[in-house]
Amino acid sequence: MMLRVLLLAVLLGMPDRQADPSAELALARSLYASAAYEEALDRLARVGSSGGLVDQVDTYRALCLLALGRTAESERALEQIVLRNPHYVLAESEVSPRLVVAFQAVRARVLPAAIQSQYAAARANLAANNYAVAADQLRKVLAYLGPAQAPEAGPGFADLRVLAEGFLNLAESMVVTEESRQTVYSIEDRDVIAPVEISRPVPGLQTPKGQRKGLYQGVVEILIDEQGRVASAEIRKSVTADYDAAYLAATAAWRFQPATRNGVTVKYRRAYEIIVYSR
Repeated sequence: MMLRVLLLAVLLGMPDRQADPSAELALARSLYASAAYEEALDRLARVGSSGGLVDQVDTYRALCLLALGRTAESERALEQIVLRNPHYVLAESEVSPRLVVAFQAVRARVLPAAIQSQYAAARANLAANNYAVAADQLRKVLAYLGPAQAPEAGPGFADLRVLAEGFLNLAESMVVTEESRQTVYSIEDRDVIAPVEISRPVPGLQTPKGQRKGLYQGVVEILIDEQGRVASAEIRKSVTADYDAAYLAATAAWRFQPATRNGVTVKYRRAYEIIVYSR
């Protein structure tokens, strides 16, 4: 009791300033050791719910709540540890045997349900083509399962591990594919195979009034999509206003074997020099 009174006196006399998480956790541990459970919970609340101390904070929160008879709240704190860090190991020399038993029971109850829930959500996101989200969920499934089959997960999870690893590989490859398709490549990208022309008809040019027959030049820039069609075209150097319009209209009929990167068709931007002899 004397230690508890002294600790409270020290705490009350401390100036109100930004809490130091490590110091707050140390004070909470001292308060717990002196059976000042409510005061310890107050100190733990100042540490916050993120950072490297979060598992230790929730461990001592669960200890205090268990000592106060608030079993359901204690179990919720343990659930947070399991879901955040499924293979967290309690320092049994620092916690009560009651907490060790409670932690094992919570893990056995929570982990299989979490695995099934994350796996089902990942499959749903794969079906909906939400590959990045599915990949994150599958990584969480594998984290729950651990480096080897988690004994708390129960029988039947070895096959799920194989499935999760396979679907994760698929999801990650599709993320790479989607990223490639969203990027527009050009001649500067050496790892891209450029598109190959299949058909590129161009209109003829009537000699503009007041001009002589001869060679006219310009530049057009086009964006070739994954199907080998021209998605957009823009005149960079004009020939004549009328011819520019006819030329741009003609690009709608152009066809290419699309560009590829690592075997995946991608968007590609390229420029063509316009060279035409007037009639």
